[in-house]
Amino acid sequence: MVGSLAKLLAGLSLTLRQPLYSYCDVETTHGDALVTKHSDYVSILRVDGMRRMATRDDVARIAMAQRVDLSGSLEGRGHAIVGWFASDPELSAVEINRLNLDSCRAVARELNIDLSDILDERARLWPKIMRWEAAYFVLWTRKGVLTKEERKQMKEEQDALARELPRVGDSQRFYLRSDIMAARHAGFVSRVLASLRNADVASVELDAHAALKVIRESIYRETAGSPWRPILIGNRMMPRCPEDDEKPQPEHMLWPSIRSQIFYADAATQGGQRVQIGDYEYAPVDMAVGPEDPRPFIELAAALGKDRIPWRGAIVVEGGGKTSMAMKEIGASFLAMFPSNGDLRRAFAALRQEREQNNHISVKLRASFATWAPIADKRHLRRRASTLSQRLEGWGNCRATSVSGDPLEGAMSSVPGLSLASTGTASLALLGDALSMLPWNRTASPWEKGSVLFRRPDGAIWPYDPIGGSMRPLVLDIFVAPPNSGKSVLANTINLGLCLSTAVMGSRGAKLPLIGKADIGPSAQGFVRLVQEALGPERRHEAIFVTMQFGAGYEVNIFDLQVGCHYPLPLERAFLQNFLALATLPPDTSKPFEGINQMISLVVDEAYRLYTDVPGGSPKHYRAGVELEVDAALRRHHITLRHDEPWWRDVVDELISIGEYRLAGVAQRHAVPVLQDLINASRTDQVRDMFNKLKIDATHEDCCSLFERYIFDVIRKYPTLNSPTRLDFGPARIIVLDLAAVAPTGSAAANRQTEMMYMLARHLLARNFFLHPDYAQYVPELVRDYHRLRFQEVMESVKRLDYDEWHRTEGSPQVRAQAELDVREGRKHNIQLGFASQRLKDMGDGITSQATGRFILRAGDEKEAEEIIARFNLSEASAGVVRYGLNGPGPAGAPFLAVFSADGAKYEQMLVNSLGPIELWALSTTPGDTALRNRLYDRVGFSEGLRRLAKVFPRGSALKEIERRKADRLTRGELETKAELGVIDELAGELINGTGMGMKLRDQEVEEPALLAAE
Repeated sequence: MVGSLAKLLAGLSLTLRQPLYSYCDVETTHGDALVTKHSDYVSILRVDGMRRMATRDDVARIAMAQRVDLSGSLEGRGHAIVGWFASDPELSAVEINRLNLDSCRAVARELNIDLSDILDERARLWPKIMRWEAAYFVLWTRKGVLTKEERKQMKEEQDALARELPRVGDSQRFYLRSDIMAARHAGFVSRVLASLRNADVASVELDAHAALKVIRESIYRETAGSPWRPILIGNRMMPRCPEDDEKPQPEHMLWPSIRSQIFYADAATQGGQRVQIGDYEYAPVDMAVGPEDPRPFIELAAALGKDRIPWRGAIVVEGGGKTSMAMKEIGASFLAMFPSNGDLRRAFAALRQEREQNNHISVKLRASFATWAPIADKRHLRRRASTLSQRLEGWGNCRATSVSGDPLEGAMSSVPGLSLASTGTASLALLGDALSMLPWNRTASPWEKGSVLFRRPDGAIWPYDPIGGSMRPLVLDIFVAPPNSGKSVLANTINLGLCLSTAVMGSRGAKLPLIGKADIGPSAQGFVRLVQEALGPERRHEAIFVTMQFGAGYEVNIFDLQVGCHYPLPLERAFLQNFLALATLPPDTSKPFEGINQMISLVVDEAYRLYTDVPGGSPKHYRAGVELEVDAALRRHHITLRHDEPWWRDVVDELISIGEYRLAGVAQRHAVPVLQDLINASRTDQVRDMFNKLKIDATHEDCCSLFERYIFDVIRKYPTLNSPTRLDFGPARIIVLDLAAVAPTGSAAANRQTEMMYMLARHLLARNFFLHPDYAQYVPELVRDYHRLRFQEVMESVKRLDYDEWHRTEGSPQVRAQAELDVREGRKHNIQLGFASQRLKDMGDGITSQATGRFILRAGDEKEAEEIIARFNLSEASAGVVRYGLNGPGPAGAPFLAVFSADGAKYEQMLVNSLGPIELWALSTTPGDTALRNRLYDRVGFSEGLRRLAKVFPRGSALKEIERRKADRLTRGELETKAELGVIDELAGELINGTGMGMKLRDQEVEEPALLAAE
């Protein structure tokens, strides 16, 4: 009895439209669509946004194209599009964790690296400058689209199904489904999706579970990010037990009603303009009069984004606008004698003219908005509601009102998918104008999550996944900017993101990705030091920074082989060919001598043959005392070499047989040829017979003599290339080579040396990047199984090879040919490549045309800007960014234009790389800052040094203070070099001792650091 009475009162309450339940029309689901109690069908599309930035004119043009696509659906009654958008800075922390930090922390744990300082700083700072936002299209198909006969068929279909079922009570009335309505609705959804796709707008239809989750989270903001999932028809569920005084009913075995699942807390009005729902109070704001000048939605969103207030809006565009306004038009005609109706009559006349001349239909337009604040923060809510009203009225001169009669109804009008009701005043608008006001003209990221987070200038979160994967099978990045524009910090940010991505997960556990960088200067030294400290003392060898020199300890033999091999693999042989071709080239030319390339190929083969156990060969003899580790291993394993005068090859084979592969590789360095061995190879009968009679016209020498002369010259200039390898990177997975000391500029000879050093660096860094299981066929049987597993692991690993100051290779076709070969082979071997330089033309056409990631941080001048715009065929909006929007790093971060080729589409977006002071100091590349940072590292340690620098210089740089003090010293007559070093020592002392500027370290209350990104 009590249960029956409760049901009766609940039904009466629903009829009077009092509780929250009464605002939900959704009864059940049919496929991905929701079905209402009136048998209307509803689908929700997630609208990620445009792939390319657009001007207002672009938006108007695209809206007109959409108008043509959708006029047929929206001309009559029955279909509606609700553009729903929400922005919530207070939810940014949850979203940042979901998109980035949770995954980064999990990967860091798997790798066993400690980057908590960096990740904690991101969690502390990013929510203050980023905001969560989402946009959806809610598509409605109502019974009005059906003909009279179709409605009759639908009614018979539903009645027949209902008769076969018991009373369902308060469960989902799934008999409201209709195949006829489903077909009509599917056609409408397809047309909208196609229209968005034609406009280059990324969108996806949500399934019913995800759609209901969106609805619930929009009602109760505190549930955002929860794992809640509705129980729908077909889902497994637990039967419900009846009350003690109730008899079991069939409904207890059926799926509970959708409204009972969505709503968990009731609402309470607070006066006439606020309503409490869950943990928040909401203030609705309606559009009372439509805009005089319809403007793109992004203009409203960007303005409110800068205000950093939470808000949401639902803009309802219904078909049959002319029919719904017919009576108003007739009334305006009857009252024509009143002057106040003149504007209204002229408006109707303009709409009628557009229809007659351009077939531009009218639609019914309504819009409702809301903002919110925690229950205890009424003062903030009033201010936010006022801001929302002001921004709405500034959006094309609308009229806004916060008086909607029932504040609960006003707040529920801005919830998507519950019903098609709205407290906003209906307006008659041209379809093209209405479509431009919907939230599709924001820009999208191709990635849903990423280990790197950028932000749009308006604060929206923009995830970036540096892995590539199916979205970007070929990752080829180019960075273009003059000095001090932020490109080195950006490159370091991406490499750090790669270390924190799922790229580290492999079949043999988590390992750092393989990253190699050929640098000019210490721009990546901070990145390497950061990774070393995160790895800890026992694993710091996995990341190394080497300043290349021509001195003892830096010996490198380009003829080294994979352990156990007698001859180079195909790509290794191609490198030797290119390197020796460059070494035998006159400094002032790029065209090799006639026949020299063919001779190099033959000489390389002869050099390896001479030092193997074949007829005519002379393998190199083993000498004890040369490699002490090898000698100790032979003694430890009681290995007796077979010959009286053993070869290094014997040592290699013996060590391989007991599994000492690393030491076998060390021994093998003495078994392979070195540069001077090419002389003997060039004097063999096989080479002489073929090339001795070939005369070089330019020098009047025979080809063999010319080759010997050039090889002797290389040995004289670069003695470290003529010895067994001593520069051992061991198990390092991140290697950065600073070529500044060995890559000079200024003359033809210096440029040629630089080119050779780039080639050598590429060999040292990426020699193992191109290993592939298919190459096991070139490996001796003794080590084939070992290498097959090794090659497989390397191939599956994500690898990245970066080149800085790429303009130094200009005029060297051999270096560029090697790079372009790497680009072509990169996809097959899972290799990413990055090239950084000051001008776009430095990259070369081959690299630029294949690049899938273009990062433009600034153009050097107007000519360079126009070249970038033309080369990348940028939209007018992106062109404006290149011309006027890239002004270098500032307090808000380092802006750049990103142009991606991802998922078969082109993306263009202005983004900002915003890092906290700890991360900025760790990755800084400015000489003065790095000198100060290194002094603190040495005195107080890595983490404490960064903490002090970030606290005293929260913008991530001490450059201004260094320059100020340096100027003071120069006025006192000090030499410039001495003055700068003195200033850095002085500042370091203050930060170490807590004096001077270091007094800030004694303060307990310190304001939150600002943000800056600088190179």
